[in-house]
Amino acid sequence: MSKYKILWIDDKWEELDSFKDVCELPENGFEVVTCTNAEEGMEIFEAHLEEWSGVILDAKVFKGKGDEIDRLAGLTYSLNRINELKHKRHVPTYIFTGQPDTASGTAFAEQYEGMYYEKDRDEDKLISDIKKNAENMLETQIIHEHQIVFDNWPGSKHELIRILKVVENEDWQNNSIFNDIRKILSDIMYRLYNCGYCSVKHDGANLGECSRVLGATNMKEIIPVYIQRSMHSCVEVTNPGSHRSECDSAVKEGKAPYLIRSLVYDMMNILYWSKDLPDASEREKTIQFVRQSMDNAEWNAYESSNKKKQKHIQKD
Repeated sequence: MSKYKILWIDDKWEELDSFKDVCELPENGFEVVTCTNAEEGMEIFEAHLEEWSGVILDAKVFKGKGDEIDRLAGLTYSLNRINELKHKRHVPTYIFTGQPDTASGTAFAEQYEGMYYEKDRDEDKLISDIKKNAENMLETQIIHEHQIVFDNWPGSKHELIRILKVVENEDWQNNSIFNDIRKILSDIMYRLYNCGYCSVKHDGANLGECSRVLGATNMKEIIPVYIQRSMHSCVEVTNPGSHRSECDSAVKEGKAPYLIRSLVYDMMNILYWSKDLPDASEREKTIQFVRQSMDNAEWNAYESSNKKKQKHIQKD
């Protein structure tokens, strides 16, 4: 997985796609997300706020999707929106311009001194500055510290960063991460079904049922006991219901200062263990492996549970 995720808003970025290629070389480690107008770019920016290492803005760019003239209004719109979201998270911003009348203008140079880089001249400096600033960001440090987990679960990056920031900041009364952990548990259950480990297909509302199947005694040959227990703990705490309400209150009131810590470590144990899961293409082979680990009675119960669940899903 890339080390740095960058949003680049430029209506003519394709004319400089070689810069994007250089950024995404393994030695640079960038993932560059491109957009051709400011309004759409800011929607993407806000939707993935926790993930960005920086935002590159063209000085003259389309403000909206239907615009035909690139103007400074697009840049102003993006900068204002990024500033409005600064209370949630500060993301470094870089103006990358190829407009001679803009970049060399005295007023522009004074207003954006130290923020702008000229195309076809400052590419290396821009890449270097993005890296340097990103390395000082907590989000980048979190990714580096847990690189294996982030590599294995790129689709959960947003939630993972948010969860691990709570731990790094020792925000032990923040019960909002329960929903993020539950989202990641859903991703885990989907993968465990797809690879053939779980007989019950996760439908978004049956985490408890999936956890019971995976935590059965006969599954200990396949899923280590410590992982089974971690799954059970995470599901019990984050699932809606009486337990969830009790846990929410205990954390919010400061009565359980270690609960978030233990819950996050359980989740990370599961995510780390899952790096060695079989590929979904080997599902049938894996199911046979699971069957061999059970006696006939256990296998019949396993298949019965799956058939009932599939029948219920089809009925709905």
